[in-house]
Amino acid sequence: MSINLLDMLKDQVTGSLAKGAAGFLGESESDITKALGSGIFPTLLGGLINKGGSEEGATGLLNVLKDHDGGVLDNIGGLFGGGSDAVSGLMNSGGGILSMLLGDKVGGIVDMVSKASGLKGSTSSSLLKMAAPYLLGMVGRYVRKNGLGVSGLMDMLSGQKEHVKAATPAGWNPMEMLSGALGGVTGAAGNVVGAAGNMVGGAAGKVGDVAGRGIDAGKKVIGGAGDLAGKGVGAVGDLAGKGVGAVGDVAGGAAKAGGSILRWLLPVILLLGALGLYITQCGGSTGIPALDSAATKVSDTATDGVNAVGDAAGDVADGAKELAGDAADMAGAAFGKIDEAAKSALDGIKWTAGSAGDQMMKFIDGGFKGDGVFRFNNLNFASGSAAIDKDSAVEVDNLSQILKAYPGVKVMIEGYTDNTGDATKNVELSMARAESVKARLMGKGIDGGRLSAKGFGADNPVADNGTAEGRAENRRIEVRIVK
Repeated sequence: MSINLLDMLKDQVTGSLAKGAAGFLGESESDITKALGSGIFPTLLGGLINKGGSEEGATGLLNVLKDHDGGVLDNIGGLFGGGSDAVSGLMNSGGGILSMLLGDKVGGIVDMVSKASGLKGSTSSSLLKMAAPYLLGMVGRYVRKNGLGVSGLMDMLSGQKEHVKAATPAGWNPMEMLSGALGGVTGAAGNVVGAAGNMVGGAAGKVGDVAGRGIDAGKKVIGGAGDLAGKGVGAVGDLAGKGVGAVGDVAGGAAKAGGSILRWLLPVILLLGALGLYITQCGGSTGIPALDSAATKVSDTATDGVNAVGDAAGDVADGAKELAGDAADMAGAAFGKIDEAAKSALDGIKWTAGSAGDQMMKFIDGGFKGDGVFRFNNLNFASGSAAIDKDSAVEVDNLSQILKAYPGVKVMIEGYTDNTGDATKNVELSMARAESVKARLMGKGIDGGRLSAKGFGADNPVADNGTAEGRAENRRIEVRIVK
């Protein structure tokens, strides 16, 4: 028989929270109690269940729970008696938790809670933010008391599904609602992939048609002049190789700058270029008027295609220069909003040379010159895990102080691995580690809406993966300013 977290919340939290929140929000205690018991806590727990439904998600969640202060449960009445600053701090923490658990579905959930309870939308939103820290405090305390690891947390959360279903009104299942939203995203992604597949398939069909016609024409030419065709084929091989290299160089440059749109076009350009080169080797004529006429058009088309690639690459390069020129202005605007009290706290921090915090402070003091990307150089994880080593977590904590001082700044946390092992698992691990850093920042009071996380696996290496030192450098977490 699994524990019932909702019953535990009802016994230890709901009464005191409803009383304090009712006085603070100017609502009836009975309405607040109803909203907490039949809507808010079950929905938040449903988000927690979804978040911990995979090993990667549960790993990141476990780090958040271990760091979350369960002491918030011990004096609920005292917190509400401490004035608006204390409650605002509670809600600020809750806002970050909502972003982690519910993502962009918060607005829809606020509407559902309001309709079910009769509360105003603003009241429901505030109540969700108040309740979230108490849920995490309760679950975190249980995890620490029982020494749960990743698998234990997953099992415990899975056992809460029946209790969540029983606590919510008919037709309102938080797990299905949240997983359905994720399913919609997945379905949309599937449609995009399908459309891309159709486009590639269509392009491949066209390439096949052109290639087929070229082969048929080649057979006629070879049948009419075997010796000439033999020499021509040899020359075409040499020249086509050079043509492929040239086009590859141009295409590579464009692709690096975002030219993935042209991928399907390259086989056509190569085929057209090779056919044009072959005609050139034949002295400008194959002896077949129709083929000669087609070849002229083919050659012109190939030239236009290569020129278009070059023009596109040039446009992208110009655009990159403009973006680089705007980067300092963007960073300046983001750092222009300052929390003076939090900023004064930075004076007491001793920055480790080369740490992410040290890099960001130099970026600020230097007038925002650079790319706005900062690498954690002293942040370690357990091998093959997303668990942050406690002795190195101070680098993340110091960064949180900078983000508190500059509340207008938004960042993306990017995870990378070396190239050893399975590529898919590397992406998953890098994502889990980035999420773990994000979760720790949220646990230190940074609003989750200011943070995003992404895992890139072995992409974008900064050192040689052929050496142990290089692989160690490539296993990294970077923070990129996005606003």
